[in-house]
Amino acid sequence: MQVINLLKFINSVKHLYALDFDQCNRSMVNILDSVQVDEQFTSSIDLGIFFVEEMAEGKFRIVDGLNRILSLSLLLHAVCECYKKTSDRNDKAIKTIRSKYLVTKNNLPKLHLNEADANLYTKIINGERLSGHEKNKPMFILLHDYWSKIKEQKLQASKIFKMLQKISIKIVNTNNISARDIFYNINSQNREIEQILLIEDLFKEYKIDKVWEEIKSAYFIKKDDINLFLHDFFITKFDFNNFNDKFLYNYTKNYFETMLQYQKPGILIENIKRAAMLYNNILNINFDNKEIRNAFINIKKHSGEDTYAYILNVYDDYYTGSISETIFIEILNTIDEYLKNRQSTGKTIDFNELIGYLNAFITCK
Repeated sequence: MQVINLLKFINSVKHLYALDFDQCNRSMVNILDSVQVDEQFTSSIDLGIFFVEEMAEGKFRIVDGLNRILSLSLLLHAVCECYKKTSDRNDKAIKTIRSKYLVTKNNLPKLHLNEADANLYTKIINGERLSGHEKNKPMFILLHDYWSKIKEQKLQASKIFKMLQKISIKIVNTNNISARDIFYNINSQNREIEQILLIEDLFKEYKIDKVWEEIKSAYFIKKDDINLFLHDFFITKFDFNNFNDKFLYNYTKNYFETMLQYQKPGILIENIKRAAMLYNNILNINFDNKEIRNAFINIKKHSGEDTYAYILNVYDDYYTGSISETIFIEILNTIDEYLKNRQSTGKTIDFNELIGYLNAFITCK
């Protein structure tokens, strides 16, 4: 672990890369508020531990700490904008700030964000016009707050830099350790993270990401449908009562680590592909058989979305020939009766009891 000034660290590297699954979709750290706590600058300001992965000489991937580095970059840009064209001396200082901390020799951002955020950040750094939608993003909201504070409090650039010189961080190099798992373990308890992006990065590791992209384009137009599918696909493979979508990545990872003892990644993703096709039929009630279609219409009418996870497994049994069409229809109608009873009484009926009954029903048949 190395203790270093944050400005010094950013100046020492050529490129900083964000993880694909680390998005700027939440409120951001206000560096200016942090450094102004000690107005006399009598003590150092500890911004905590930064986990980085050294990819090559001068190139680092930020495993944890992106929010703080991005916040500092926006503050430096705000200083440049507030003092632009105020004097030749300030213009020279601005050029130095940009070359040291914000852009490369090719005048491209030193900080490389993921695809979802890179365009907005580049436009901000280059001073390009932003849309109303972009101005509602956390990145611009923080930048605007910096502008306001600098102007209202008439903060001199020299004073801000005196503050920033007090910021220290602890750098931990994570080489040979999974960046994704470090990121997940640090952040999963403290904030909302994009579980799907983590899962997709896992699929890249197993080289099944292309099949996953085919699955998404074929069966899931809406992002919410992807979340519903993965929730319902995995919930029956773990503890039904304690399943938490906040840990969807962890369920996926555990499932793959367990199943890879018996099957190759290609087989597992093909199973997921078949389940996605079936789930798409459930969501869109896409059935040629009139009785099956009517059963699903009734289930949906009676707010039976929470039964889709169980139905997906039964549907797979029907699709692969493990149960007959007659049994499948009987199961659907039984589920609908349960839903109607639940809806009419307003009572919470334990669906696990119904599952036990239905499993026994299938076994007897």
